[in-house]
Amino acid sequence: MRPGSLTLTVSAIALASSACGYRFVAPNSELPAGIKSVRVPVFMNRTAEPAAELFFTDAAKEQLQRAGRLGGDASDATLAGTLVSVGSGPIQGSPELPRQPAFRMTVVLALELKKGGATVSSTTVVTSEEFPSGADVLLTEANRAQALKRIAESAVREGLERLQTPAP
Repeated sequence: MRPGSLTLTVSAIALASSACGYRFVAPNSELPAGIKSVRVPVFMNRTAEPAAELFFTDAAKEQLQRAGRLGGDASDATLAGTLVSVGSGPIQGSPELPRQPAFRMTVVLALELKKGGATVSSTTVVTSEEFPSGADVLLTEANRAQALKRIAESAVREGLERLQTPAP
């Protein structure tokens, strides 16, 4: 490599990145009311789904960690989450699984961002995901658990995006 070619390459990448609008900022990095750090206690689980709140709590902590906003007990704010419902049922095939029996899981998640005990922003996310039936009950349950984990990640991501810009 010739001297200066590394600098030229880095400059070209930086220029191309800025031209297309790409930013090196984590999603959910800006929070309302000047909040800099958020504590995430274990979410409430109002469903019959055992330990489902752990998937959602972990997903929230991971998202905030990526954004550089996850804090401890001395945080500016608290993210309270409530898993309101988790349901699943069989469906008549889908484009993704046309010939295989499948299920659809639907989740309702309520999130509330609090600062000093007052609610800064809140939202409710309703989302669903399909998962395949397995060759036996154990495989179907494993597929269901993976679907719950994926849906936790997407529901929390959507909820945090909504909390960034509170409704007027």
